[in-house]
Amino acid sequence: MDAIPAQPRRSTVSRLSRTLLLACGAFFMVLATTILSREPRVLQATSPASMRVATRSGVAGPAGLARTDMGTSQHSRRARFGTSLRGFSSAEAQEEAAEQNKGTLLVVGATGTLGRQIVRRALSDGYQVRCFVRSRFESEEARRVLQGWGATIVGGDLGQATSIPPAMLGVDAVIDCATARPEEPLRRVDWDGKTALIETAQALGIERYIFFSIDKCDQYPGVKLMDMKAKTEQFLAQTDLNYTVFRMCGFMQALISSYAIPIVEGENVWGTSSGSEIAYINSLDAARLALAAVENEDTYRQTMTLAGPGAYTTQQVIELCEKYSGSEAKVINAPGFFLQAVRSFLSLFKWAQDAADRLAFAEVISQNTVLSADMQKTCEVLKVDPNSLTTLDNYLESFFNTILSKVQKIKKSEFVSSVARDLEI
Repeated sequence: MDAIPAQPRRSTVSRLSRTLLLACGAFFMVLATTILSREPRVLQATSPASMRVATRSGVAGPAGLARTDMGTSQHSRRARFGTSLRGFSSAEAQEEAAEQNKGTLLVVGATGTLGRQIVRRALSDGYQVRCFVRSRFESEEARRVLQGWGATIVGGDLGQATSIPPAMLGVDAVIDCATARPEEPLRRVDWDGKTALIETAQALGIERYIFFSIDKCDQYPGVKLMDMKAKTEQFLAQTDLNYTVFRMCGFMQALISSYAIPIVEGENVWGTSSGSEIAYINSLDAARLALAAVENEDTYRQTMTLAGPGAYTTQQVIELCEKYSGSEAKVINAPGFFLQAVRSFLSLFKWAQDAADRLAFAEVISQNTVLSADMQKTCEVLKVDPNSLTTLDNYLESFFNTILSKVQKIKKSEFVSSVARDLEI
């Protein structure tokens, strides 16, 4: 990928100007807090240009970013972490929140595989949850589900920096598990949007920040998504945020649409002769581990890899699906040189650059890569029993048992209906 440019260090005068600008913006945001707290559950996160906090830079250090106190000291913000009570509309939810009293989290990427589970777990753990949702992509159904759980929806877009500050007012911690969708430019969300989010958190005095990255992202600078994740990790390291980076290997849930369902339905699945192994983790376990880190000071300014109990090749995943589904997979093997050829062809066209960049990640998996980690130490730090993590065998067995049971009930119902029609009942 093209190198993400690093800008020269700003002069003292420009930094002073930036500080004054942020201070003015922060003043207006404080005034807006009372208005936002009275808004309906679905908020439209817009702000004037004067509130724009994020600027584009390379991996900038603390000297390149002004920090605005907003009249809230670090000590008082820590104290408020357990006393924020905004965001619930029902009396029951407010009463429950008052009892548990754990603060407000902003979840970015709340409708994704991991984000949904983080929202659900955080609400269960007693946090108030605010979801930063892109209204132009997310369905009304996804919004209703999050609201039904008790979360507050804030409309915004990481690609529009001015929509970020209003969503972060009154927040105690940010959990960022968003990434660009296939139809979106990678850089717009995974670099420009992420740096804007981090800078805004600093400017508003939000101390706790959790970022989800990719395992071994720093080893593949030629893969744009992984390079952006690595650069974002570097960007975070040069702030004064109490951040935690979780590097993910892969989610078990992704195997359902890629392998489990196609195999049951007799459709073709893509295989590979590569020896690459991935330690897939259940997104419910990942959410549980992430929430265990929120108030755990041993995780501050640390990078941890989250992996499942065992690593599997693509062929092993297919064999497990065959075992528990009782079906034979129709496998089409895609050799590594084929992926390279397709990527090279797509890279010739400007409109296909993002598709080529995403294929680069698939190329990594075809190169005998191992995405895994020993979870013993991580679980000790997070005070989670490593034996409680879901194994891929158990996950797939449970999935297929549930699916096949439902299929049998449907077939039985169809059989009864058919007999009834024959007997003219």
